[in-house]
Amino acid sequence: EAQLCGFLWRKRWLGQWAKQLFIVREHVLLCFRCAADLQPVLELDLRGCHVTYKAKRGKKMPHTLKVMGMAGEALVIGFQSRQQAEDWRKV
Repeated sequence: EAQLCGFLWRKRWLGQWAKQLFIVREHVLLCFRCAADLQPVLELDLRGCHVTYKAKRGKKMPHTLKVMGMAGEALVIGFQSRQQAEDWRKV
């Protein structure tokens, strides 16, 4: 049972963005390349994570959340609206 899911933008190497499926389930953020994938390409335990919101004018991705994991791993997720970013930040 997913708490929240949707196709969002994930920041890749050299500033490139890739649209991927994100699912939050039982305190874990799962990232899939597409909806047909059975195995996630990324699993991040959200307990103890630090989440930062940033807004940038005139950029391709105007709203982002940076998720820093307990082991130092970082994930940047892009949104088209502040409200969407806020909904994901709350979860």
